[in-house]
Amino acid sequence: MAVYLPIVAGLLIGDGPVESAVSVGVALLVVVVVIVASMRFGPQITRAVDTESAELLLLTVLGLTLLIAGLAEEIQVSSAVGAFLVGVSLSGRVAEQGRELLRPLRDVFAGIFFVFFGLQVDPGRLAPAAAPALALVVVTAATKFGTGWWAARRAGIGVRGRARAATVLLPRGEFSIVVAGLGVAAGQTSDLGSITACYVLALAVVGPLATRFAGAIGDALDRPPKGVSAAA
Repeated sequence: MAVYLPIVAGLLIGDGPVESAVSVGVALLVVVVVIVASMRFGPQITRAVDTESAELLLLTVLGLTLLIAGLAEEIQVSSAVGAFLVGVSLSGRVAEQGRELLRPLRDVFAGIFFVFFGLQVDPGRLAPAAAPALALVVVTAATKFGTGWWAARRAGIGVRGRARAATVLLPRGEFSIVVAGLGVAAGQTSDLGSITACYVLALAVVGPLATRFAGAIGDALDRPPKGVSAAA
């Protein structure tokens, strides 16, 4: 994500090939600088933010996130990338305690974001967006299933477990809304929001159904082809 988000944000912000290349280059440079600084000065940064007061820690982390996000927006890196880099920089007790303190705010803001994104989507555009959305569903469902299956097999899990691990990944399309939100905010075509909404809705239906029948899917994949005996 540290590499992917800056590239996406840079491509969305840039007006042409040169502007896009400059935006991506600046974003990646900022990411590299922050990651190197975190690796070399991570403990010092954490100690500077650390405090025994839960309220003060919450305000410090939240204020630092807003500050870095604003600075990132000023240099056209995307506020989402700036906020992400704050999380990369913090570690240890501050990261653990900050995660607990920010969890309620995260859930509230996440809900507001998804509702706001949904309000920007015209229901009348969902039907025309169905074809490209279903094409994305087929491609990403195959790659997600393959990734889950491969990871479970490397962990030594049986066929049924591999099928469950693979199908559980299918409905995870929420991050697509985050990326589409960046595109809509950057003034990209309104069809992007409609396609993404249709895509996530389709995965939300297909994913749980596939997980429900994961055992049968695993048995079908474990069954030898016709004409080939089990001993073979």
